[in-house]
Amino acid sequence: MTARPDGVPEAVDRSMPQIYVNGKFAAQRTTGVQRVASQLLIALDAQVPPGRWTLLCPPQAQPPALRHIEVRTVGPAGLPLHLWEQAVLPWSARDGLLLSLAGAAPALARRQVVLMHDAAVFDHPEAYTALFVAWYRWLYRRLGSRALGLLTVSAFSRERLALALRVPPARFTVVCNGADHLGGVAPDERVLEDHGLRGVPFLLAVGSANPTKNLARLLAAFAKLPPGSPKLVVVGGSHPQVFAEAGTMDPPGVLRTGVLADGPLLALYRHARALVFPSVYEGFGLPPLEAMASGCPVAAARAASLPEVCADAALYFDPLDVDDICLALARVVDEQDLRQRLQSAGWQNAQRFRWSEAARRLLDSLGPADGVR
Repeated sequence: MTARPDGVPEAVDRSMPQIYVNGKFAAQRTTGVQRVASQLLIALDAQVPPGRWTLLCPPQAQPPALRHIEVRTVGPAGLPLHLWEQAVLPWSARDGLLLSLAGAAPALARRQVVLMHDAAVFDHPEAYTALFVAWYRWLYRRLGSRALGLLTVSAFSRERLALALRVPPARFTVVCNGADHLGGVAPDERVLEDHGLRGVPFLLAVGSANPTKNLARLLAAFAKLPPGSPKLVVVGGSHPQVFAEAGTMDPPGVLRTGVLADGPLLALYRHARALVFPSVYEGFGLPPLEAMASGCPVAAARAASLPEVCADAALYFDPLDVDDICLALARVVDEQDLRQRLQSAGWQNAQRFRWSEAARRLLDSLGPADGVR
C-alpha cells in the first residue's frame, strides 16, 4: 500500500484481491472481542486504499463510521447471527479474502484469515457451556488447519493456541491490542451521582461473568478488608448462553453497575483508587491497559498474558490466593506512594500499544494476491 503526499491512500490496485471483513461483531453487544474488532476496523480504515475493502454486515448491524472501507448489508433480516456467519457470509465473500476479527469465523469459507483471541475453550472448558466448548473446539481446529492466515493478540495466546491446535507457533502473527481508544471519549461523571460515588473512595473491577475473571476470589478478598475500606465497584454483564454459572454472592460494600458505555467507564477509571484485575486467564487483557491510559493504578493477577501486557506497571498478586489478593487490595488502598508509582508506570506502559500499529501489523501479515505472506 502507498499513499499520496497528503496522506490519502492511492486508488485501489486492481491486481490485489478484494478483502471482505466479517461484520457480525457490529450486530453484537460490545464486549472485549467486539471492541477489538471495531477498533482494528477503524484503524484499518485510515490505512487501506478505497475500493478494495468491504465490511459485510447482517441487516441489524450498527457499524462504525468508515471512510475507505465500503459497508455492505447482506442476507435476510431476522436470521440468527450464527447462521448468517456460517451460511450467508462465506457465500458473499466467495470472490475475495475474508478477514474475521472477533474469534468466530465461517467454517466453510475458502480463503480467509482469522484472529483468534485465546485458547480458553481448550484451557478452561469449565468456564463455558458444553455446547459452546464443543462448537468452538471443532471450529478452531478446522480453522487452524485450513485458514490461509492465523492472527492472535499476545505471545501467550500464540503458544496456547499452537499447542491446542497442533500447529507451529509461527502459523500465528501476533497483533497486540491498542490502548488509545478512550482518548477521544468525554468522561461522563453522572455515573458518580447515579451510584452514590461522588467523593466516595472505591476500587474498580471490570469484566464479564466468565468464571475465569475470578470474581469469586476477589469478593472473598474484599470481604476480609477492615471496616471503613473503600467500596468495590464491579462493571460488567453476564451471558448465560456462553458462560457457566459463576455462583458468586456479594459481601457488603460491593456495587454492581452492569455494562457501561465508554463515557461512564472512563469516569470510573479516573476516580478509582485502583483497577483490580484478578483474571486467571486472558488472551490479552484490555481493561488494565484502559485503566493505565486513563491514569488509574492497576493491581493485576500474575497469570496468563497479564505480565506480558502490563510489564512492570502493575502490582501483581497470586489470583488463586485470597490472602494475597487481599494484601494487594490493602496496599493500593493505603499506600499513596505506590499508587503514584503505578499511575506513572502505567501511563508509560500504555503508550506502547496503539491501534494504528496493530492495524499496520495486520496489514503486513496480509500478502499480495495469494492472501497471506
